[in-house]
Amino acid sequence: MKTLQRVPRLRSFAAAACTLLFLAATGYAQSDLQKTLEQFNSTDVKGYIQPLGDLFGANMNAGMFHSAEIPTGFHLSFELVGMGSMVGDNQKNYTLNAPAGFNPATFSTATMFGGKRDSVVDTNTKLKYFGLADGFVNTSIFPLGAPQITIGDIYGTRAIVRFIATPSMKGFPSATLWGLGVQHSVSQYVPAVPVDIAAHVFFSQFRFGDLVSFNGTSIGVEASKSLSILRVYGGLAWEKSSMELKYTPVNAAIPAVDITLDGANNFRATIGLGLHIVFFSIFADANFGSVTNFSAGIGFGG
Repeated sequence: MKTLQRVPRLRSFAAAACTLLFLAATGYAQSDLQKTLEQFNSTDVKGYIQPLGDLFGANMNAGMFHSAEIPTGFHLSFELVGMGSMVGDNQKNYTLNAPAGFNPATFSTATMFGGKRDSVVDTNTKLKYFGLADGFVNTSIFPLGAPQITIGDIYGTRAIVRFIATPSMKGFPSATLWGLGVQHSVSQYVPAVPVDIAAHVFFSQFRFGDLVSFNGTSIGVEASKSLSILRVYGGLAWEKSSMELKYTPVNAAIPAVDITLDGANNFRATIGLGLHIVFFSIFADANFGSVTNFSAGIGFGG
């Protein structure tokens, strides 16, 4: 049986537990990923890469708050936050169009989070047309991690800052992850309310070399209630994320690819628990939207 199209198989890598490890693992795998993507046009690559935008975008908008209480006076805390988006069945397969003459005209094949790529066979010529590639990441949860600093209080407002960067090195493109936001106390205007209420705006960005970049925005409200050292918190947020993918296909007849894909999440509901003892805190929450996400972390400071 003849093969119409062959694509180099991407080597799998272990998903990172924190940002630095994620950057390193992606750095090693980037040449394989980019070489594979460079064989395809902007239409064919969208379904294969879209789940990355959905999961990474949900991670970027997670974990920025674990309390709606903004105490008066100066306070500063350093936190290590981990986020993880669940990889659902809908992120493991997508529908790809087969070339003219193949029956069926469309078929389901693996995304970068799927398993083995599938194929369709032309009943007349017996030619076989394969999906873009096998799955690239074999995991049920896609993680990310980042250091985070919160500082306040200025008129009931505190700032939230995330930043980490790695320089370009041999075999590694430069990478930068940053986030900046503010959280403002609403309960200061309605002191009779028995819970703390706040609102937030948060922006974040991740860039990795010239291949891919992510942008995230979250706007929402949250409430929390402290019971001795235990804190219960939750919130609602509108969010947006996007992934921009750029590369030049190896086939000179195919135009350069420069596409932007929106992440799946537009809304999330959060519920979580925290423990605060003097200058130490620990927290964890679940986030529900088009993508189910979890975040947790530890903090040091006031």
